[in-house]
Amino acid sequence: MKAILVIFDTLNKRFLEYDWVHAPNFKRLAEKTVIFDNHYVGSLPCMPARRELHTG
Repeated sequence: MKAILVIFDTLNKRFLEYDWVHAPNFKRLAEKTVIFDNHYVGSLPCMPARRELHTG
């Protein structure tokens, strides 16, 4: 199995739903991928959150 994990810490998860956002590459990527939209981390800011994501 091959997996690519793409993490954006400053991007609203609903930005693809808006018609006024011009992001054709993101929309094309979203059509071909699995999106986990119910994910929560136990800490902020982004560096501790990334550590938790990778270590469990």
